Amino acid sequence: MHAIERGSGPPLLLLHGLFDTLGTWDCLIPHLSPVFNVYAVDLPGFGKTPLPEQWDESLSGMVDAVMQFMDEKDIERAALVGNSMGGSLALALAESAPSRFDKIGLLNPYGLPEPPLAMQKARHPVWGRFLPYLLGKRVIRQCAKSIYIRSLHNPALLTPELINRVVSPFRTVAVRKHLFRFLQAISLKKIKEIDACLSSITASVLIIWGKEDRWLSSEHWQWLSSRIPDAKVVELPECGHLPQLEKPEQVAQFLHPFLSEQ
Repeated sequence: MHAIERGSGPPLLLLHGLFDTLGTWDCLIPHLSPVFNVYAVDLPGFGKTPLPEQWDESLSGMVDAVMQFMDEKDIERAALVGNSMGGSLALALAESAPSRFDKIGLLNPYGLPEPPLAMQKARHPVWGRFLPYLLGKRVIRQCAKSIYIRSLHNPALLTPELINRVVSPFRTVAVRKHLFRFLQAISLKKIKEIDACLSSITASVLIIWGKEDRWLSSEHWQWLSSRIPDAKVVELPECGHLPQLEKPEQVAQFLHPFLSEQ
């Protein structure tokens, strides 16, 4: 699994969301690396990490991939910070191996038990088969712009550099087919299993919520915070679905005391 490592101190894993890469953490890492040993990963099927040929269920596969990564790096115990889909993954990891995760930061986590809308498109009997071939470079760029226009509250952050980072991993048909295979393998059953176990999560959880999120409503953090025993919520005004891009300093100010407290 492709990753970058920065800083020193207690290990901290950063988990990106759907249609994203570890580059989403570029603005936040400098605020965390002076205190933590930060690992940002490209999850399977995204960025520079390929999707394995044998891939049965996406959330379970990502859990296994992250656990294997930790074992390879000799990380026995770590804190997690996840955005969007990465937030769901962080909760799945906490449920799967509670002894290895004691602190979890969730940045506008995708709300359980709802499945991603992209999964429904990928499972369409016609579009799911042909879209990887029809999504040329120009169409992909337009899709990326549409996604990030909705994801960002501040339009000035929608730069050509950001769009290039997002679309570059999907430049080939083979990679786009992997993406659709990933989306098709997200199991509603697994999502419901994670949701059913929220009340048994022993890790402390901090939900940092961009109030101007146009993908998810505040009902998502309310649902999570009502079911997770040790969950706190802070809201960021004038911030959308990607707090790590829009408000990295404020996010770090909330994460530092939370992750450091005993």
